[in-house]
Amino acid sequence: MNPDYKNKNLDELITNAIGRDGLKFDFNKWRNEHKKEIENFKSQTTGQKIQPARIYMIGKILMKSKLSRLTTAAMITLVAAVSIFFLDKSVAPVYGISDMPELFEQAKVIHIQGKQYFGSQRMPDGSEIPPVPIDNWIDLENGRSRSTQTGLSSGPDYVNVNISESISDGQYLMIINHTVKDVVFFKKSRYQQMLDAYANSQATQQQMFGDIAQLKNIKKVNTEQIDGVTYDIWEGQIQGPIPIWIHKYKYWILPATGQLGRVQLFSKIGGGQWNLEYVYNKIEYNVKIPDNVFSINIPEDYELKNTKETAIPLELSSGGGGIGDDKYNIRANVMIGFRMPDDSIIAGWFSVDENSEIPQKDYFTDLEFGGSLPALPMVIYGLKPNVMGSDIIYTGYHLAYTQKDGKFFEWSLYVPNGTPSDNMQDFAFNALSRFNLDHKPNATLGLGVVCNMLIENADDFDKWVIGAMTELSDDSLASANITYQNVLELSRQIREEINH
Repeated sequence: MNPDYKNKNLDELITNAIGRDGLKFDFNKWRNEHKKEIENFKSQTTGQKIQPARIYMIGKILMKSKLSRLTTAAMITLVAAVSIFFLDKSVAPVYGISDMPELFEQAKVIHIQGKQYFGSQRMPDGSEIPPVPIDNWIDLENGRSRSTQTGLSSGPDYVNVNISESISDGQYLMIINHTVKDVVFFKKSRYQQMLDAYANSQATQQQMFGDIAQLKNIKKVNTEQIDGVTYDIWEGQIQGPIPIWIHKYKYWILPATGQLGRVQLFSKIGGGQWNLEYVYNKIEYNVKIPDNVFSINIPEDYELKNTKETAIPLELSSGGGGIGDDKYNIRANVMIGFRMPDDSIIAGWFSVDENSEIPQKDYFTDLEFGGSLPALPMVIYGLKPNVMGSDIIYTGYHLAYTQKDGKFFEWSLYVPNGTPSDNMQDFAFNALSRFNLDHKPNATLGLGVVCNMLIENADDFDKWVIGAMTELSDDSLASANITYQNVLELSRQIREEINH
């Protein structure tokens, strides 16, 4: 919250009302200790005239605090002062750009409507490529989503806009390709439903706000009315991952509520001109979802590649990579990665030599929590940030393993040998690997690891990390050692050893 008022005068007013030496009132501290009660109160007073019952409500909140031993006169003054703070619109909270990511993250339902443009891309005759309507929905609690994807294919005398839609009702994902007019069904587990909805929300947040650390560059520049409502206009530039790639964001923010009325994103390369990328003219949080938004309805005249009954089961990760010759045939992949609050990384991965006669289970004997990684045909022994100039290396340690359908998955903790830089907001890494083979391969296998999900507490850990282990396990059980606190403690011990 960025209020445009100061609490110092309020502190002094109440301190004087109390009239006790050595007893001072810190309004910010009191407000932080009673957030729930204050929000309940404010939700019942919005848009209403001040009523005696509302003043009594404030008094009840104050009486529960340590200030309840004050004299009656002091308490009356205190209640009056705090009531003025919350009920007087002249000192009402004012939302600014720095509040926008937090309001987005608190939303359980997200609706974004607008148009996607194509920046500096042009039609063969030099005219702008027609924009594509966007009407995206995300239902985080129920793992449902609907989104539009676009792409361009071009040649010397043509530019085609390829459009597809992804609609997930939870268990099933339907991909509608509007360019070739076909439909494909996929089937998702409950964990994948939650993960996909989360990934969609993170992608939308990244698109709307860019690098959050750079939001300080966005300044209030003007006001404007939209449908009779006055919005503050915030505008500024954010540096892209490539130095010559620059974005300009423009936001219309309702200061009283934090509601976004409009968002525009422009981009340019070097000293070129600004080109429009996106316009969102409807941004809604926690609204009622229309009944048909996530309906799996097949458009007429579209070819069905399969049905719900023959839907393709989705895995946590697809693809990966492989290398081989006449002596070995290695396949490997990183299934998923998570970022812990101390910047250590948890990743689940596998590697297998399909030409080897050694059973996979033999690689996973005599392993210890926090010990060496299994000596697999290819071992991801470390991670290196995909950031120019970074010399940080994350070294891997064994946490646990799981087995599903005959495939073994290694779960490793990667701990950095220094402090990651501030510009690692995307937490993308290159996997560092070595081979345990009788001869040295003539090729290398490049794998990337993306760890955008931050695990902030034990509930997050159980939901996402243990959930992923369960997803890749036949018995749906994870090791008893794998808890939020145990992993953080292991990381702390490893750091101490690194620093000594």
